[in-house]
Amino acid sequence: MSATSSMEPVTSRAGIFLGTFLICCALLSFEVSTVRTINFSIGPSYIFIAISLAMLGLTAAGSLLSLFDLTKIKARRETVLAVLCVAIALLLILSNFFVVATKDTLNAEIRAAGEAGGLSRIISTLLETGTRDALGIGMFLTFPYFLFGALLSYLFATSDTREYSRLYAVDLIGAAFGCIAIVGLMQFTSYAFSVTAPAICALLAGAAFVSNHKTVASLVIAVVAVAVGLMSMIPAVKMRIEPVADPNYLVRDYEMATDRVELWHGWNSYTRVAAVERSDAPGEAAVLSLANGDGMAFLHPYVADRAEPYVHYPVIPALLSGPAESALVIFAGAGADLMSLRENGVSRVVGVEINERIVEAGLDLTDYNLESFLALEDVSLHIDEARSFLEQDTETYDMVLVSWSGATAVYYLGALGGTTQYIYTYEGLSAILGRLNDDGRAIILEGNKVDMLHGLRRYMTEHELPNPERAAVILRFTSEGSAGLTPWNNNWDANPLLIKPSGWTEAEVAEIAANAPARGYSVIYGPGIETHPDYTVYEQVLTAADADAEVAAISAADGQRFGVSTDNRPFYLDHFQTSRYFGSDFWFKRPFDTIVDLYRFQQVVLICTISIAALFLSLVPLAFSRDKVESRARSATYLMYFLLLGSGFMFVEIGLIQRIGILFGNPGLTIAIVLCVLILATGIGSMMSNWSFSRGLTIRVAAILVVAYAVLAAFVVPLTVHAVIGTSLFVRIAVTIALIAPGGWIMGHLFPQGMALAGHEDKSLTSWAWAINGAMSASVAGIAPLVAQATGFVALFFIGAALYAGVIFLPMVRKTPRAQT
Repeated sequence: MSATSSMEPVTSRAGIFLGTFLICCALLSFEVSTVRTINFSIGPSYIFIAISLAMLGLTAAGSLLSLFDLTKIKARRETVLAVLCVAIALLLILSNFFVVATKDTLNAEIRAAGEAGGLSRIISTLLETGTRDALGIGMFLTFPYFLFGALLSYLFATSDTREYSRLYAVDLIGAAFGCIAIVGLMQFTSYAFSVTAPAICALLAGAAFVSNHKTVASLVIAVVAVAVGLMSMIPAVKMRIEPVADPNYLVRDYEMATDRVELWHGWNSYTRVAAVERSDAPGEAAVLSLANGDGMAFLHPYVADRAEPYVHYPVIPALLSGPAESALVIFAGAGADLMSLRENGVSRVVGVEINERIVEAGLDLTDYNLESFLALEDVSLHIDEARSFLEQDTETYDMVLVSWSGATAVYYLGALGGTTQYIYTYEGLSAILGRLNDDGRAIILEGNKVDMLHGLRRYMTEHELPNPERAAVILRFTSEGSAGLTPWNNNWDANPLLIKPSGWTEAEVAEIAANAPARGYSVIYGPGIETHPDYTVYEQVLTAADADAEVAAISAADGQRFGVSTDNRPFYLDHFQTSRYFGSDFWFKRPFDTIVDLYRFQQVVLICTISIAALFLSLVPLAFSRDKVESRARSATYLMYFLLLGSGFMFVEIGLIQRIGILFGNPGLTIAIVLCVLILATGIGSMMSNWSFSRGLTIRVAAILVVAYAVLAAFVVPLTVHAVIGTSLFVRIAVTIALIAPGGWIMGHLFPQGMALAGHEDKSLTSWAWAINGAMSASVAGIAPLVAQATGFVALFFIGAALYAGVIFLPMVRKTPRAQT
């Protein structure tokens, strides 16, 4: 029976649909779990490179296979699909071993670099090895993605065009299920099982494809899938497929000067947490490290009646002025800040920590007695995203301490702030100050203080508060070895900022100045005290008649981009001047002025290279598969159609994820809810597209509706998110569905209907459509963050709208997908 001439039997179609669902579930779950693995193995700065290279494998498969008539393959269709599934599963399993080998090599190089030159040598090593390792992992991942692309291309090329909308819907619904399922597995099962799950799913897809005509083969493949799952639970196997980190690097002992041992580790849906002790001082203190030291919490033994109050270093700036009755600690970790504040006179302490594994580690290490401390009546520690907690909390406090969120070596490259960045935006600062009592104070330990003071000026202006120059006191480390952390123009400095919106009195500042030296600090700015000559910019920002103009002048003079971040552009560690992209110095000046310049140059060059490679792979069929001029013109039209759809969808998708993701904070929860809703809505739109088009909807009208949605979303989404961020989880999920579903539904109509048109004219164009879709995913995933860093996330909606608007003017949109009616 010809796949393109008539419908398949119902039983055969059921196996095809189930297999499609499962293989797409495997694809999305593998992509999500791989992001976590790459983040830990080589760092967040290189995720794009590895994933984009992998996506190029999908593009290459579609482009290559579009040159052949796949319907002429003599082997039974279901058998070909099953073989591809088994091969994909094998490559997914092998990829785990490859990542572990890469991480082991990097661990050895980091240790050697640390022993030779400490932090500076490690940063150089990361710059040298990061791109190499990302390219290596990305090239390996190209193989399973190539087979994914080959499977999808073959599946659609050998299917009836009347089935495209249903097949694509099953594809997307499977991906949505894979998205939410893998987040659950990463959160609640072992690392080894969660990274093996995509391979298990791929094997089950193979079993489903042949279930109707090769029952024995189907059963064998299913049994192998179960065996693979069981093997992932064997300790020896788990050790082989789970990457580990150097314990000294985890605790930022970059000189490798002490003997460290990892006592405990656990994973959640987005990172790894490890508990590390000094081997010569067990039970004295433990460091709870996120990923590769990206964030750190400290665990100290709780003693009910300690002779001397315990002083944890991050709380020292909070102890320099008068006592506080109540305190809220953001980034509370495992309670060390809470314990220190309480033992030093604060009556009621409340903490908020996003990572439940940190608290779990502290409770599991029973020698530290954390459970007894948290059981005290006036102590509470909430597991929540800090910004969400601030927006929902109705209490006010004498003090809010924004503790250290971490500064691993990659922070010095200007990397993003991850789960912490929305605390350092203007909206985050407003939420912090909104939780203070009338005479309360906030202490912010990290983040560039010019940016923070700019935000403070804006806050005081909007709330009509007088004398901004009296609202801030700024300290500086005076301890040996801290000089590199203190310059005012660092993107990440260690100068504690003490904010009191009601104004510091000169007596209070004098008290702080008197107490600071004994604690390793000095006051570099404060009312009534002469400003330190190296930090006069702080005074300039606080006293200028026009703070915006003053910060702009400071930026121009220093060559960096200063100014308070916003929820629309929350990259508080990014001070790169976007205008430098258009200057010759950025491209040709050598050596680079800073490590940040080198990192940004590498990033841009790699994004450009990947985008060019993606475009080249997309154009291959246009160059080699068409002989007639009119045929090439037709193919060029379809090239533009799928290029505009793929890139437009990605820009809108990234805009939605980033703007709505703040409602959930937790990266795993964001993926599970926001991305899942978008993909599911798109799948439902695809499934209903035949019905819609049979009742008069056209490609042009659908594109116009998407343009209207994207433009409307640019205005409505930020306002709605701000309005509901402090509501219950149920309300936030409901609002997320309401914001995303309409756009996803209408966008889901365009790809399958366009593919039906293309397939009706030439079946090879369906493979090409998948190639272009993969190419745009690879390109826009790198381009969109650069655009957002320069202009903000809202711009992504407008770019997406412009790309969808281009669809309206293509000649093929005047056609009705006849195969669908």
